[in-house]
Amino acid sequence: MFDFRYHALSLVAVFLALGIGIVLGSSLGDSLVSQANRDVRGSLRDDVIQARESARTAAAAVENRDDFISASFDRLAGNALKRERVAIVASGGLPEDVEADVRQAVTDAGGTVDSVSRIDAAPDLPDLGDKLGGRFAAFGAPESDLRALSRRFAQALLRGGAAGRKLKAAYPDQFAGDFEGADAVVYYRANIDRDEQSQRFEAALIEGLEAPGGPAVGVEAASTDPSQIAFYDNAGLSTVDNVDQPSGHAALALALAGARGNFGFKDSADSPLPAADSPGGG
Repeated sequence: MFDFRYHALSLVAVFLALGIGIVLGSSLGDSLVSQANRDVRGSLRDDVIQARESARTAAAAVENRDDFISASFDRLAGNALKRERVAIVASGGLPEDVEADVRQAVTDAGGTVDSVSRIDAAPDLPDLGDKLGGRFAAFGAPESDLRALSRRFAQALLRGGAAGRKLKAAYPDQFAGDFEGADAVVYYRANIDRDEQSQRFEAALIEGLEAPGGPAVGVEAASTDPSQIAFYDNAGLSTVDNVDQPSGHAALALALAGARGNFGFKDSADSPLPAADSPGGG
């Protein structure tokens, strides 16, 4: 039979054991958690270091690729546009960097930029008709022919001459260059909403730019979003989706020399560059 003191000592021993267990367990748990945190931080640190190294490697690979293509430009497209004149036509605005890239591609390939025309996304057609003169001076009357106006405007941009100089004098902020006549066209389209009339005008304008038979190429930068390549393709233009990159410069020069297709690196592209045996191919 247990006496009271023995029972009390037993309870004290039990609670003491529990206390010691809690203290030891807490210390051990903290140690395990701390070690786990150190392991996770170490793993994450290694992942970050590896990701940064992979990014540096990828950036270096892209830079090396671009350097290689730039160094190979003469072999790929040198003199592809020798003695050729190119008109740049933009609808809804023309970014300075896009214009600079197009100019560099044309110049490096031996060509000359004949003119740069910046057209409003929704142009004032009666005013444009008035400047073109003749039967278009009364544009807006019921019998007005929008398609004919568009094609006449395209002829003025391509052939230059008196009509081109008249546009340049009337709209000095929108039309610049020699307007001596162009053998090929670079078309840039800004992502701006257009009403039905403006859409019909633009469609007829592109038809007019293509009508003389010279190459017409739609361009955009690699980062353009949303892309306009589908519009260019549906309009019958060859395309370059990375005009801001060295390979885009080469592709543009070759496309302006006659190569047909969609060039670049987006899903819509047929290939980065025209095939060597294609018209204008290196």
